[in-house]
Amino acid sequence: MVDIRPASLRDVSFIAANMRECDRAEIFCQVAPGTKSADIAAFCIGRGQSWTAFRNGLPSGAFGFSEISDGVLNGWAFGRPGFGRCIPAVTRFVFRELVPGWQRDGVRRIEVRTIESHESAHRWLAAAGAVRCCSLEDWGRGGERFYLYAWTCRKVPEQFFQRWLPTSPISK
Repeated sequence: MVDIRPASLRDVSFIAANMRECDRAEIFCQVAPGTKSADIAAFCIGRGQSWTAFRNGLPSGAFGFSEISDGVLNGWAFGRPGFGRCIPAVTRFVFRELVPGWQRDGVRRIEVRTIESHESAHRWLAAAGAVRCCSLEDWGRGGERFYLYAWTCRKVPEQFFQRWLPTSPISK
């Protein structure tokens, strides 16, 4: 069973200290050498809204959204080994609990940047309706390539809402 709760520094620090290698590669190439996991956790939850996915009572993954500009959000997520088992619950939570509020608040776009090697992130983003917009060359400190994915909220196909919501908020 997966439970989604508001993020706490303690829980997100635990996840950051024990994160999956694919997430570690993605995050640590974007921060200064020697950055501590607790600093990453504090940065993530200190901006915008964030949540923790608990699996079998243990914090397994963290995710959140922060405003880039008016109506545009940046999304992020990372987890411990086994976080993949939480992804369906996280996706349902986002579509059921967050998307309706974003629509009311006029959010137009949500962006996610992910390292080229993080194939599970790419698969999830595509399955959730995000579109790969471009390649970001030399994004990481060591020259790593990232991809920019985005949901343009007014253009998310109905099929994605039908998959994750009991009733679609964009149905006419």
